[in-house]
Amino acid sequence: MDQKAFDEAVNDTMDLLDMNYSEALKDTISQFQQLGMDMGGIKIDIEKATDPLPSALFKLKTYYETSIWDESIKEQIVSNLSIVENECKSHEGRHLSKLSGAYNIVCGYLERLAELDGDQKAQLIKTFDSLLGGGQVVYGKALDIMVELLKNTNDEKVLLAQLSWFKTISELEDEREELRIIGIGDIMKDILESNSSNEAVIIATCQLIRAQLREDNCSGDFSNAGERSRLFGCELMLPLLQLLKDDKIIELEEVTSEIFFTLATIIVRFEFCRKFNECGGLLRIKLAMDRHCTMRLNCQAFKLLKSLAGDDIVKDDIRKVGFCPLILSALQRHINNKQLCIDAMKLLTALTLRSPQNSTELTQLGIAELIVQAMKVHSNDDKHQKHACTAVRNIVSRNRELASEFLAHNIESIIEKIISQYKNCEFEAKSALRDLGLDVSFVEQWTGTGQNLSS
Repeated sequence: MDQKAFDEAVNDTMDLLDMNYSEALKDTISQFQQLGMDMGGIKIDIEKATDPLPSALFKLKTYYETSIWDESIKEQIVSNLSIVENECKSHEGRHLSKLSGAYNIVCGYLERLAELDGDQKAQLIKTFDSLLGGGQVVYGKALDIMVELLKNTNDEKVLLAQLSWFKTISELEDEREELRIIGIGDIMKDILESNSSNEAVIIATCQLIRAQLREDNCSGDFSNAGERSRLFGCELMLPLLQLLKDDKIIELEEVTSEIFFTLATIIVRFEFCRKFNECGGLLRIKLAMDRHCTMRLNCQAFKLLKSLAGDDIVKDDIRKVGFCPLILSALQRHINNKQLCIDAMKLLTALTLRSPQNSTELTQLGIAELIVQAMKVHSNDDKHQKHACTAVRNIVSRNRELASEFLAHNIESIIEKIISQYKNCEFEAKSALRDLGLDVSFVEQWTGTGQNLSS
């Protein structure tokens, strides 16, 4: 979209429909959006606009150019920053902020950050945060200032606002990689160690860690999520485990759930599994599951145990520590919750892979009946049914005598229904039938004609 053509369209709308600048601006933007026009290079005149967002931005631009800020001006700055933040909560507001040059205006305030107190800094960062997303990349001086502030701030409100800001920019692969190069892992380690009793900071830091480990590739040629996971495992696993060793933290269900989820994300290598186990991590998970019966904590505990079960030695220790009864108890208690059941099936699949001992103990405790019950409850969810079939297969594949426990609960008819209902579950379902000792016909995945082959 050409700037001159846009300005002419606004002026024509004002003349023809007797509108003021703000009304004509909204109408013109709406029309061009409906036509699918790219307005990325368009700028609006915020001095003429009377709507809250452009008006607040114009005032902020004016205040920034004032050489000395007294308390009255600072109050006005904070008030207008708050208006921008609230207006950007809507899609229309975020779009208008881009046309208004909001990013450059608010970003400019970072250079005068030292003139603001803690509450004022926090509001500035929250407003800056609201302008990000949708492909907005932050490089250069702005990123340098934010990184230095993250390293050195002791104010809780500022720190929480920053952690949210860094989480937002971590939506992009390029940003995640840039932060890895900067050393975000070491910075988060220091934050965890310095705020070991601060519930809100621990939760926000865990969320930032997970945002850094996203595996999608939005803008780069490749993803370094695996390398970041390795580095974060080396840098952050022990600080997170140290938090779990604090009984006060274990009593906080939400904090413990966040730590479990984060550990499950960074424990991607067998040496991390063993290190976690050697440091007494399994006992802390068990203690938390004993104390908290909530669906959230058990889901996150299941995710973490599944990650740890990636190592065969730790997998056996999970059984020896006494997790099998806890897993069944949580599954039985929350069997109507689809997500917990899916996480339970994934965990059972990992625990029983190449482990006849785990399969035997779980079956003796009654896992067959619970899996069949869960398959009935969530019969309308193909994702659950696929994981359930895989769990059944792993349990009986090396213990064929355990098949009778499942067959006694009429699992054959349930799996046959899955095959007829969900095409994407066919392989897992038929594999389960086969390992249960039942007749099954597999569809050959590839067949050749035998032509043009030479010995």
